[in-house]
Formats: sequence, C-alpha cells, structure tokens
Amino acid sequence: MRGVLWTILFVAMIIACAVPAPPPGGPEDKTPPAVVATFPAAGSSGVDPGSEIGFSFSEGMKRSRVERLVQLSPQIEIGTVRWKGNTIFVRPAEPLHPDTTYLVTLGPGFRDEHNVADKNGHQFAFATSAAIDSGAIAGRVYFRREPTKKGVVRCFVLPVDSGFRAEAARPDRESTTDKEGYYRVEYLATESQSYILWAFEDANANATFAPGSEAGLTDLDTVILTPGTPFLEGRDLYIVDPNEPAKVAGVVFNRSGLDTFAVSVALHSDSTGGAPSYLVACDTAGVYEFANVRAGKYLLYAIVDIVVAVGLFLERLVRLVRRMLDARPPERCRVGNPRHHQRFPAQGVAHSHIELRGRTRAAHVVSRVQQY
Repeated sequence: MRGVLWTILFVAMIIACAVPAPPPGGPEDKTPPAVVATFPAAGSSGVDPGSEIGFSFSEGMKRSRVERLVQLSPQIEIGTVRWKGNTIFVRPAEPLHPDTTYLVTLGPGFRDEHNVADKNGHQFAFATSAAIDSGAIAGRVYFRREPTKKGVVRCFVLPVDSGFRAEAARPDRESTTDKEGYYRVEYLATESQSYILWAFEDANANATFAPGSEAGLTDLDTVILTPGTPFLEGRDLYIVDPNEPAKVAGVVFNRSGLDTFAVSVALHSDSTGGAPSYLVACDTAGVYEFANVRAGKYLLYAIVDIVVAVGLFLERLVRLVRRMLDARPPERCRVGNPRHHQRFPAQGVAHSHIELRGRTRAAHVVSRVQQY
C-alpha cells in the first residue's frame, strides 16, 4: 500500500513539473514603451523660447543615449539632458527662435528596462509664435513606378544659398512614406512661403541618404503656400533608379507636310553621328516606345523615313497584285523593271522584301517571283 502511495506522489510531481508557469516576477514583458505626454504639449503656441523639451514614457526606460534620438526642425543643438522619473528633458544649447513653429521628432529605437524597443517613434509640434503653422504638402512617392514604403521626403524653405545641395543639407521639414507610399509634410508657414521638395529611397532604413547606393530626386517645381491655399494635395514624386533599364515613350507630331510617310524615332548615345543606339517606328498615331534602355545620356531624333514609306507602298502594291493573280491567273506579270518580263504559272506568288541599310535605316525594295 505504501508503495502505491509513493508511486502516485511521484507521478503527481512529474505532472506538476510539466505544467508551464510564468517566470518569477510575472509574465514576460513584450509591450514596447510609449510616449504618454510631451513638453510643451503637442500643438501648443506662445511657448517660452527658454523652455525645455521633454518626453514622458509609459514605463521605466533604459536611459542611455535616448537624447540622440531627439531632433528639432528647424535644427537646434541640444545642450543638456536630465531625467525625472520616466521623463527625459533636453534643453537647447541656445534659446528657441521667436515666431517659429518647431517639429520635434523622437526617432524609433528607445527601449524600456526589459529591453523591448519601440519601432515607430513619436513626433509633435509647438510654436513660439501666437499661432502654430498649419500648411501642408502631401502626395505619394514612387520608386521604379510603384509606390514605395521606404521613401523619405525633405522640405526646404526658399531661398537657399548658391552652394545648396539637397542631399547634404538639413531639411526644414521631413516626412516618411507609409505602406501605400503616401507622405505628408506638415506645420509649414503659409504667408506666401516657397518650398522645394527632395525625396530618396531609404533602402537601408536608416533615414540617411547614401549617394552610392540609394536613388534621390529633386522636385524642380517650387511649391508656394498662401493663406488661401495652405494645403497642396497630390504632389507625387517619382524617383528613378539609375541602375534600372528605362522605358522612353512619347508622341511625334509630324508637321513636315509629309504626313503620309513613315516616322521613325532614334536614340543616339552621343552627338558624333554613327548608327543610333535604339531605333523604333511610330504607329499611325505617332506613338513610339523604347524598352530596356540602358542608363546614359541620349539625343532623341524623329525621322520622316521617305524610303521606308515607299517600300511599304510597294509592298502593299505587290499584295494587291497577288490578290489579282489569285482571282484571275494571267499568263504574264511585270514585276520590277518594266522592260523585264518573267513568265510563271498561275500558282506563282509575287514577294516584296525590304532590306534596311544605313544610318536612317533606308529601305531598298527588291521584288521577285517565286515558283512553287
């Protein structure tokens, strides 16, 4: 009996050990920290230029290097850093500018005491002026003709100095695209203020442009915001991958008076002449398209190709002759030189061949009769 009791007790201990239980101190923390308050409050105006800037977190934080994730736009150098409980305060090295709207960004990557990291970051705006700027520019960023979720859009206030380079300059405002490629640059002045946009494909997701491996685009059209038009929607930006074979397409409007002749379009890689790198014929509406064009600089030529047009005319003429032969077999048919006659049976078929030669791809028409 005693042996049976010991066996039951042993089995019960094994089952108890097999039941999963949370580690000491409660369940594992998998929730990332969140910003629950900002200083000054988001959207506030009339802020004292001597104020500190702070973020209050939902839980205890790893404090090392959090201040490196804080950025102000317009740019302000951070002077001192202090913590009070779960709140970090940074004080600018110099007082804030008066009558200015500031955009404060806390980048992703800050961690709580259990080493759980935030992946989204936090952003808010405030103003040292009586009212916060409310202008905005929005649209989509495309890379390789598709909306990109890795786009970064930077906005610069005009005018800029003569040495301005968008890829190296500090932006006045910045935005990233969402999963649909949509961006929105906010808190812009609207008193007839002019802006230019620059975007790049942030392939390595570090918010820093790498000229050797990432593609960028400067929108050359100036954006002007006014009190009457404080918001511009649909400002789409198309980033071209310099390493991707391109497609060149368009329409040729033939005003030469020779509108019944064929038109070809050529791409020349240099201006020294020679054979074109690419050549296509326009359709009847003048539409042309080059596919898989290598990266480089090209000169575009449109050519009224009279010889090709004559060849096409003769080819259609020969087809007409063929239909006539099929309908009414003759004993003779003249093809080519009128002084030269060829006999062939009723089953004979006239063929027209076009040989393309030379820079303009002029066509030499050769007609012949083939006997089956």
